Amino acid sequence: MKMAFPHMGNAYIPLRSLVENLGAEPVVPDRPHRGTLERGLLHAPEFACLPFKVTLGDCLNALDKGADTLAMVSGMWACRFGYYGRVQHMILRDLGYEFQSVLFGGERPADIWNKLKPVVGWGAPRKAAGALSVFRAKAAAVEEVEARLRELRPREVRKGESDRLASRLLRRLDEADTLRKVRMLRGEAREALAEVRCREETDDILRIRLVGELYVLLEPALNLDLVRRLGSDFRIEVQPVLSTYKWLLCSLWLDPRLKVEAVKARRLTRPYLPYVLGGEEHMTVSGTLTARREGFDGVIHAYPLTCMPENICRTLLPKICRERDVPLLSLCFDEHTSPVGVTTRLEAFIDLLRSRRLSREGKRGSGAYAVPAAATAPWD
Repeated sequence: MKMAFPHMGNAYIPLRSLVENLGAEPVVPDRPHRGTLERGLLHAPEFACLPFKVTLGDCLNALDKGADTLAMVSGMWACRFGYYGRVQHMILRDLGYEFQSVLFGGERPADIWNKLKPVVGWGAPRKAAGALSVFRAKAAAVEEVEARLRELRPREVRKGESDRLASRLLRRLDEADTLRKVRMLRGEAREALAEVRCREETDDILRIRLVGELYVLLEPALNLDLVRRLGSDFRIEVQPVLSTYKWLLCSLWLDPRLKVEAVKARRLTRPYLPYVLGGEEHMTVSGTLTARREGFDGVIHAYPLTCMPENICRTLLPKICRERDVPLLSLCFDEHTSPVGVTTRLEAFIDLLRSRRLSREGKRGSGAYAVPAAATAPWD
C-alpha cells in the first residue's frame, strides 16, 4: 500500500512515521506551490474554500507520484471540512484515477480495519501501539520546536538563525525511525535552540494572538508565511491558538488534556456560540476572549473566503474586542489575496499596537518606524 495525505504545515513529519510503522509506504507530495493551487482550482467547485482547492491539488500530485491509497479525516459535521474526503475522492475518480479511500471518521472502524489489515499483518495491536508512540513523540517534538521558534524570531540577534537551525532539526526529526532517536533529537533540539543569541533589550516586542481556521493558521504557503514574517521582519511574538500537535492528537484521543482544553473553550464561548459549528470556532472565540488577560497586545483573525464557521466568528469578534479593549485585524485568504495588501494592513495594525503601547507607558512615539518589504505572492 502506498498511502498519501495532504500537507498541513509540519504535520507530514509525524504522519509519515505513522504510515511507515504500520507497514505501508508513505507518499508525501511536494510542498504546496502555485502549480498545486492551479491544479486544485481547475477541478474544484468555484465556491469551495481555499484549503479544499489546495489539498485537492496535493491529492493530484500524490497520485501522480504513485500513491494508490488516499487518507483523509472525514465526518458528518456542519463545516464542509467533514466532506472534503468524500467530495475530493469523487472528483479524482471522475478524472480517471483509481485508488483506495481511507476516510477516518467517515467510515465504520471495521471497514477501515479491513483495508489496513493486509498491510499491518500479524501482531497488529503491538505494531499499532508502537506506531502511535513514535507518532505522538514526533508530534510533540515538532510542537516544541515550533513554539520555541516563535519565541526566538523576534529576539534573535542574527535574523533567520533560528529558522535555519529549526529547518535542520526538523529534517533530522523526519528521518528518525525509532522512539529512542526521537527523544534524543528532542533533547538536542532543546539545547541547540537555547544557544541562539538573543537581544538584551526586548521591551519593544509586541505579542499577538493568532486565531482562525486551522489550515490557514498552520500552512505557511497559504497564509503568506504570516507567523515567520511577523516574528522575523516585524519583531513580533505570534502565538496561534492551534497547532499541529493539538489537531492531530485531539482527533485521535492521544492526549486527554486537549479534550479538556476543548471542553473549557466551549464552556467559555457558550454565551456567544451555544452550539458546535464543526470548525475551530470555539478556539477562535475563546482565544479572543482571553487575549487581554494573557498579555497579548492584539488579535489577528485569519480565515479562508467562504468558511462558514469563521465567517460567523467574524461577526462576533469585533464586539468582543471592543468590550475587552483589544485591537483586532481580520485577514481573509483566497487565491486572489494580494500580498501587498496584506502587508499594508499588517503595517497599519502594528503601528496602532505600538502607539497604544507607548500611550499606556506615557511615552511619545517617533511617528514612524522601519517596516520590511512586501511579501511575495503565496503561490510564487
